[in-house]
Amino acid sequence: MSASVNGSAGRLPLLHERVARQAALTPGADAVVGGRERLTYRELQDASEALAGHLRRLGAGPETLVGICLERSPWMVVAMLAVLKADAAYVPLDPAFPAERLAFMLRDSAAALIVTEEALRAKVGGARGTVVSLDRDWAAIGSSGGGERGAARSAEGGPGDGSRLAYVLYTSGSTGRPKGVAVEHRSAAAFIAWALDTFTLEELRYTLASTSVCFDLSVFEVFAPLACGGTVVLAETVFHLPVVAADRPVSLVNTVPSLLLELLDSEPLPASVVTVNLAGEALPAVLARALYRTGTVERVHNLYGPSEDTTYSTWCLVTPDAAKPLIGRPITGTSAHVLDTDGLPVPDGTVGELYLGGDGLARGYLRRPALTAERFVPDPFGGRPGARLYRTGDLVRRLPGGELDYVGRADQQVKLRGLRIEPGEIEALLGEHPAVRRAAVAARRGAADSAGLVAYVVCEDGAGFSSDHAMSSALRNFLKGRLPSYMVPGVFVPVDSIPRTVTGKTDINSLPAPPG
Repeated sequence: MSASVNGSAGRLPLLHERVARQAALTPGADAVVGGRERLTYRELQDASEALAGHLRRLGAGPETLVGICLERSPWMVVAMLAVLKADAAYVPLDPAFPAERLAFMLRDSAAALIVTEEALRAKVGGARGTVVSLDRDWAAIGSSGGGERGAARSAEGGPGDGSRLAYVLYTSGSTGRPKGVAVEHRSAAAFIAWALDTFTLEELRYTLASTSVCFDLSVFEVFAPLACGGTVVLAETVFHLPVVAADRPVSLVNTVPSLLLELLDSEPLPASVVTVNLAGEALPAVLARALYRTGTVERVHNLYGPSEDTTYSTWCLVTPDAAKPLIGRPITGTSAHVLDTDGLPVPDGTVGELYLGGDGLARGYLRRPALTAERFVPDPFGGRPGARLYRTGDLVRRLPGGELDYVGRADQQVKLRGLRIEPGEIEALLGEHPAVRRAAVAARRGAADSAGLVAYVVCEDGAGFSSDHAMSSALRNFLKGRLPSYMVPGVFVPVDSIPRTVTGKTDINSLPAPPG
């Protein structure tokens, strides 16, 4: 059984092409605002053209990877657009990430160019590529103009070739090595085409952009409003929404349920918000009901999708009386199959693994052909020649009406606050500490019933920790220099051994509950 919608006919405008068309229609409208800075569509277009020309002169072109390490300001969006205009692909580098994480991303991507600013140069100090500093170099960049747009484009692909890379996002890896998801222009174009068919200009007019550009929700937050004349309203996090909305209206919020629940515990939702998109983790029905009770929110959507399928794959308009929000039906151009362990369709109502196909599929994992072949498999269900399916590792059931109900993970990957985390990556790093013999990491619930990462650690004899607290502090500090903060366990539990199942896997259920 599968649920699918036909792909869009003909060539779709690419992300930067849509923004350019909109700039011609509404040049004086606000395109991006953040703090005291704002750029109109004309200013965004001119600045990104100038930077694109500069990047092309430095060698940017098809399949070139360009790192972007900038603070969260309108110039971050300028850089993203400029890389796309230069026919290159951007690799977002969040300056809040530890230096070791950024160094790995730069090394693994082999970024030929890095766009940054002087205050952040040290963050990309180990980069082998050419560094472009926007504040230091802007006089030269801005005075040289955009250059000949077609000069660096190959004749075989032609301008606007949708098969070229658009961006690479790094996600947590089960082997201890993050993996770069390589997304092509045509997949991003199909995703934004669906967004424009689904959300009105009034909904997108003031879209909050609070997600790190290292995560795929940012693709919607930046490019959906810019493709239709809306304004990207930048915020450091969703917790800054009340402050941001005090200066300007916010019509659409796109975030993960746990963050919004935490925000609503302390602040009411601004009255200007009419649409809320929630993704990345299970949506509690109580949150949907609370949003509708505001009296101003008109639509609450539950969205599902991995980076490997370009942000969103399925969606559902949640009703105020929904007992359990579903992940709904595939978006336009996407197919969803619920299969058993032999790759065969299961009957409606039966749990199986979700496989995704269609226009949104990423090219694969950057320079990791074996892993790409493992997760992106041939499509046996009558797709186009060479069509593939992505194995999500998520368990779902299809209901008689055709909608999908999310059940859980088929492997050990977890999600906290909507962020994908491979425990194996954390375990591998803990194993590099000289005092750690073995480690296991799991998402567990404590006495307060709040989920969090817990690390179970078997220490070497004579490790020398004066107390469990000293061990926790040492290991936490060790990981903080190597992992983003959301991947650092909040609790460290010393154990004598790590229990295993009969198949040799970590027996999470036999580990002690974390202390309250």
